[in-house]
Amino acid sequence: MIDDHAGDRLLERLIRALAAQVAASPSPVLAPGAVAALGGLSRAEARTFYGAAGHRVHYETDTEGIATLIDLVSAAHRFAADPDTAIRPGDAVHVADVSPREPDWFYTVRFVGDDGTVDVQPELRWNTSSRRCPRPRWFR
Repeated sequence: MIDDHAGDRLLERLIRALAAQVAASPSPVLAPGAVAALGGLSRAEARTFYGAAGHRVHYETDTEGIATLIDLVSAAHRFAADPDTAIRPGDAVHVADVSPREPDWFYTVRFVGDDGTVDVQPELRWNTSSRRCPRPRWFR
């Protein structure tokens, strides 16, 4: 039995190890055995992997290898999926907001269940900008 902290640390190390292996190859690719193993993840396993890896890409620096790994695992899921389904892992989803004040959201399908339900992951990196606005007169 693995305690939660050891399991989290192990998952982080495995993600980093796979990402380093992918980054070290001339063209980013997973070995056939890795594709077979990762393409068969259950929904819970996929959520755990994408959540942990996506968290690192979103909040840490120098994570290009992890972002590439996420794309490769998603490609393995896409390869394992039925090609005749309407939506498959790796498909992009754009949710346009009708309010001009709210941004549009972009997601990637990461898992499609046998019942047709999907798990999506938001963009790993958002392009944001900030601008300085003058202080209102009443604020002085």
